[in-house]
Amino acid sequence: MEGCAALRCALLCATLLLLYTGQEAAAITVVSNSSVDFLVGRNISLSISYTSNQYAVVTWNKDGSMLVTWYKNIIASSPTLQGRADIIGNGSLLIYNSAKSDSGNYSVSVAPPGDLTGSLSFRVNIYDPVTNVSVSQSPAAVDETSPAVNLSCSASSGGMTYTWMREGQSLVINGSYVTLDGGRILQINHPNRTHSGNYSCNVSNPVSWGDAMRFLNISFSDPSTSSLSGGAIAGIVIGAVGGVILLIALIIIVVFCVRKRHRAEREKKPAAPHKDAIRTVSGTTLSPDDPAYFTMNNIMYRSSSISMGSYIMNNGDNTSDYFRNPSPNPPPNPPKVKHATQV
Repeated sequence: MEGCAALRCALLCATLLLLYTGQEAAAITVVSNSSVDFLVGRNISLSISYTSNQYAVVTWNKDGSMLVTWYKNIIASSPTLQGRADIIGNGSLLIYNSAKSDSGNYSVSVAPPGDLTGSLSFRVNIYDPVTNVSVSQSPAAVDETSPAVNLSCSASSGGMTYTWMREGQSLVINGSYVTLDGGRILQINHPNRTHSGNYSCNVSNPVSWGDAMRFLNISFSDPSTSSLSGGAIAGIVIGAVGGVILLIALIIIVVFCVRKRHRAEREKKPAAPHKDAIRTVSGTTLSPDDPAYFTMNNIMYRSSSISMGSYIMNNGDNTSDYFRNPSPNPPPNPPKVKHATQV
């Protein structure tokens, strides 16, 4: 309380002195070489300088409201800064742990005894850092028949200015290239193969920046060939595979039928014919084709047909010589019946 009372007294005295001598004194000049752009969370210093042989009353205001008043070593600050403000040097303002809310229009007045008040105003900007810059493409697939393609640039925070480059060179925004939405979108109209390449977007503010890159591929489109959809290509592949399987099955069936036919022919083929049994009578050999077969003294076997018959055979010599010279005495016993089979 005592300090505040002393400060008020000092300020009152200085004001009276200025009023008394103001008509004879000249206003002092206040200058600053301090930056007005800062990164959030940093300590910022708003430095001023002036020339005076006496202690002056320095008052800092933000957006028309008093922040800090300083005279010699006495400081009175507004609750707005919540103990984050300090005066350094001969009246410069120091703010600790700056916040986005610290942005605004600042002014400082310097009132030394015997001189007119000097003042200075400037804008202070507090920025977020630029983070997570990315570039997206729409549509995802582009060919020479596409009317346009958009490259969109974004950042999670801090974005203020957007600059586009291609293959490391700045783009001239005219003709095919157009920027939209404050520069966030780069639109390429009537794209062709010459527009393919690496595109980068730089996002910045006065105290921070970031960039990202994306490769844009413009595929070649041949108007003489019709494009096939994914379903049509899948149908062609499935049809080709089905055709191959059907051909293999047909070959297997043909081979099976041929082998079955050959096996059936082998089963139906007759066995090798028996050798014709030819009986030699009186040194004469009868041919198998001789029509004289199955006589009383001659038995033949053929493979061409089968014939059953009964024949009377003599007990004696049944050769042809016997019949030419019959015995004077016929056999007392009745003739025996023998059966012959021709094969």
